[in-house]
Amino acid sequence: MLSSCTTTIVRRGIIRGALTLWRERQWMTALGALFGVFLLVQLLILVLTGLEGVQILLKNRTDLRLEILAEATDNDIQTFLAELQQQPFVKDTVYITKEKAFEQTRVSDPQLIAFLEEFNMSNPFADSIGVTLGNLDNYDQFSAFIEQERWRNVVDPEFLSQITDQERQVHALLGVTSAVRSLTILILIITAAALVFIVTELVRRRAMARSDEVLVERLVGATPLSITLPFMTEAVILLFIAIILSTAIMLFIASLLPLYIPALTNGGILGPLRKEIGPLMTTLLPSLLLIEVLMIPVLAGAGAWLGVRPQVHSPRIVYAI
Repeated sequence: MLSSCTTTIVRRGIIRGALTLWRERQWMTALGALFGVFLLVQLLILVLTGLEGVQILLKNRTDLRLEILAEATDNDIQTFLAELQQQPFVKDTVYITKEKAFEQTRVSDPQLIAFLEEFNMSNPFADSIGVTLGNLDNYDQFSAFIEQERWRNVVDPEFLSQITDQERQVHALLGVTSAVRSLTILILIITAAALVFIVTELVRRRAMARSDEVLVERLVGATPLSITLPFMTEAVILLFIAIILSTAIMLFIASLLPLYIPALTNGGILGPLRKEIGPLMTTLLPSLLLIEVLMIPVLAGAGAWLGVRPQVHSPRIVYAI
């Protein structure tokens, strides 16, 4: 019987909250405030996704170019290339002749090639090996392999200082992105805390506007649950609408980013970053949206209780009696 009574209270409370929200049209300002906060949350999540994509891009796109010495024999080059391909930290290798490097530069820097051809200068490029590491953390293993004495007559030793500088630059960029990500997470936490206060203030104002109604309920012996549940229902509905609207606006803004930032197009300099962010949004966004939806009852319940509690425990009922 107790379970049946509780079920009835819950059902009636939900229906009352929905009907009250439908009947009264004074909640547009509250919905606008919730929408603005949730839009900020969604945009912060978008920024976090972009930063995660930057880190993945920096860690995975470790393309290096090993310059082969002119005095290196074909046998030494083939031995070096074969052993390099067998290393577990190497993702891919490609042998690039100086003729192929010349033609590649014709596409990437036509002015340089035009200058060389105009003055009949010989091909300044050397044979090289393009190496793609599996991860940024494999730099140390790769450097140790290159520094072996038997490769001194194959690979240009000046490359070792270049790879060290490149590693430092990438680690510096990773440090910057990590710092920005930590700051973004802190702002996200502060925004979530502000959201609780906004919901609390929303319910408190609606409870004060219906203080007489709450007082009558207390006089007839209504429980705190039956008093709080309609306000909680109103908060749940408004929060759900705010999440749906903010998510739609965030996706719309994300789709327009390539128009305002041409570098994010497929042919732009940030095109690879867009390719990294795409799968992240496909996998993370549904999960984050589900978490937000699951957090709605918690936020609404906490905000409703904190907002209605002063009315429920008000001493006014003593004087009324």
